Amino acid sequence: MKRWLALSLLIPKELAEPISNFLMEQGATGIEEVEEDLERERLKAYFLQDGGEQRALRSLRRHLKSLQEINLKLPHSKIETASIPDQDWGENWKRFFKPLRVGSRFVVKPPWARIRLIKDEIPIEINPGMAFGTGTHATTRLCMEALEKRLKKGFSVLDVGTGSGILSIAAAQLGSGEVLGIDIDQLAVEIAKENVSRNQVSDRVRIKKGSIGDIRKRFDLVVANLDFRSLRKIRMALVRHIKRQGFLILSGVLDTEEERLRQHYIETKLLQWVETDPEGEWVCLTFRKR
Repeated sequence: MKRWLALSLLIPKELAEPISNFLMEQGATGIEEVEEDLERERLKAYFLQDGGEQRALRSLRRHLKSLQEINLKLPHSKIETASIPDQDWGENWKRFFKPLRVGSRFVVKPPWARIRLIKDEIPIEINPGMAFGTGTHATTRLCMEALEKRLKKGFSVLDVGTGSGILSIAAAQLGSGEVLGIDIDQLAVEIAKENVSRNQVSDRVRIKKGSIGDIRKRFDLVVANLDFRSLRKIRMALVRHIKRQGFLILSGVLDTEEERLRQHYIETKLLQWVETDPEGEWVCLTFRKR
């Protein structure tokens, strides 16, 4: 049976976003932020115990030490760890994944929650399992809001790194035509398929395991909620899969990385930058193909 390393530390609120981002880059499969008091948050992260979790733990200790060297007033953060069995994962999610309104129309909710919808609201029911994308993270919310603004009825959509499938489902609920969600993680693919079925959009959404290099079609809109390094690496692959006058939506990017990534994509001379939407320290970039 799989086991998971549950990592917990108490940090100042202003460090919650950057440390969460650092943990995601180290391979955290899930991150929980719980308000402790007016100034501090309890940050919890989950890593599959496959050997890589110890490297992530060492990297986190070095990262915290470097932050303390930069800011001598930063309090020492004690890292607590525990090993939990696979079946306890879902219970950890249930404690903090609550219904959430995103944009002007979406309500993202877990299967175990009930909520009364307001007129024209679109419910999306997500069972996160161990895949990223519940709508609780700023990058997911930014992508959903960008889809609301750019997606026209009948658009074909490619969702790269679909995770829980939430963006593919959102696209279908907004009236898209064909939607293809891809992910290199087999577990994410299985969870996304389950969520697609749960939201009754299987007639429009197809989920498959693979990378963008495996896809041959072009789409009216491509969305990728990944990370700075990955988005730089697959730039031309993403651009090639957009139809003329189609949109590209990118997130998983910190505001300090926005200018470098925007210029990296504009340098292709194939894209026109449309706008950058911020939330906290995160941004979402929208481009249009010339």
